[in-house]
Amino acid sequence: MDMKNTFFRGLIIAGLLQFSFSAVAATQVGEVKFARGVLTGQVGNEAPRILGKGLPLHNGETLNTGSSGFAVINLEDGTRMTLRPNSSFKIVNVDARKGKENAFMRLFKGGFRAITGFISKRNPNAFRVGTSVATIGIRGTDFDARLCEGTECNEENKSTGKKAQKESRVIGRIAILRGKGSAIGLDAKSRILTTGAAVYEQDQLQTGIKSFAVIAFNDKSRVTMSPGTAFKIEEHHYKPKVPDENNAFFRFLRGGLRFVTGAIGKLNKRSFRVATPTATIGIRGTGFDLACEDECVDNTAALNPLRDTTISKLMNYFLKPVYAVSGSGMYARVWSGAIEFQFQGGKLLLENGKAAFLKNGYSKPVIIPNFPVHLRKMGGAPRPDNVEIKEDLFSGADPQDMEPGLYVNVREGDVAVRGLDGKTINLGKGEASLSSLAGATVRLNFVPPFQKFDKVPAPNQVTPQMKEMLSPFGDQGLGKKKLECRLQ
Repeated sequence: MDMKNTFFRGLIIAGLLQFSFSAVAATQVGEVKFARGVLTGQVGNEAPRILGKGLPLHNGETLNTGSSGFAVINLEDGTRMTLRPNSSFKIVNVDARKGKENAFMRLFKGGFRAITGFISKRNPNAFRVGTSVATIGIRGTDFDARLCEGTECNEENKSTGKKAQKESRVIGRIAILRGKGSAIGLDAKSRILTTGAAVYEQDQLQTGIKSFAVIAFNDKSRVTMSPGTAFKIEEHHYKPKVPDENNAFFRFLRGGLRFVTGAIGKLNKRSFRVATPTATIGIRGTGFDLACEDECVDNTAALNPLRDTTISKLMNYFLKPVYAVSGSGMYARVWSGAIEFQFQGGKLLLENGKAAFLKNGYSKPVIIPNFPVHLRKMGGAPRPDNVEIKEDLFSGADPQDMEPGLYVNVREGDVAVRGLDGKTINLGKGEASLSSLAGATVRLNFVPPFQKFDKVPAPNQVTPQMKEMLSPFGDQGLGKKKLECRLQ
């Protein structure tokens, strides 16, 4: 009797587990926005179904497009995707619930063009696409992915009649991030930073209270941001073959920075500058630290009606009161080379091993033995020259032919491609990568023309005229019954 009860209990549990799995798999997570040509969906061992505009999509569903069509789908977090012709794509699991964000898909063949939604923005590690040769990690982005199995991509590449051109706007990458960091770009939108993320001109970068970051620039300059730091990359132009056109201009806002200059500063010292609330700093091939106390500027003179007068400025410049190195202001120290302060009252050269304090924009800097004790460790942020930086952060390949493999290119945001060789390539705006069927993963120096000039529209490029052509069951005048016959 006990054996019978055990057997029946096992059947009941197995049935419940099967029901639970089916319920999860059947969860609606999106819908079809448009379908041109044949689009089918299949969940598990269920019979395939014809999909058209407005029909739901579910977890566990594999989508297949025909040879002459494409489909646009929307997911519940706002992600939009165009599935290319001859593609097979599975929605493994999508969960848009707050605090449980997750999105995992698989691309079996073909390709897609995607603009991701809030899952990747809330949790940069939650949105992934698996393929046979690599896994794509998406961090709030606009990108394309294409699996090329034979010669079709190479043939498409040649048929475009276009030459590949370098389009990357990436000037630096987050080499190390401990804790939290964010960036506000030229578009005034904030994005979460992660290790490997790209940085651009006009980015304002920030670290959290208990966080630090090391940024590697394409000229081999390095900057460490200590906890609670903000600084802006006003300009950064690096042309190794045209040194007169090189330029780097940073704006230090608060917190602490540790600099080691690279090729721009070495090729043309005058082209590397750092603006601070108290002075502008020029360099002479160097490494130095900057740290703010409070707001980085002494505002106690705000109660003094003479603060902006010539007499007040002269008093500040010539006198060194006992409180000169206390309260708000900026500290600087040099551990390699030298820096030059340019402030309203004049200039000061600070050489290796020296430190200084600047109270405000027109006070004379005060030479001091060292930083105050509580600032010396820079919140635990390492000197950038002591951090090992990968040499391939910006280098890429220039293949003549488009060999079989996974091609990924990014229009906005960040993507991390991890290949079978265990290598991870981080891509930013205007960058592309190849994960070959042979197993090698490399960054490309250009976006392949077959992706750059793809005739299949991105999900945000479907025009009103195109919408009129797109019916629930294609634009070839095929009725539902005829399409059902094709599946039998």
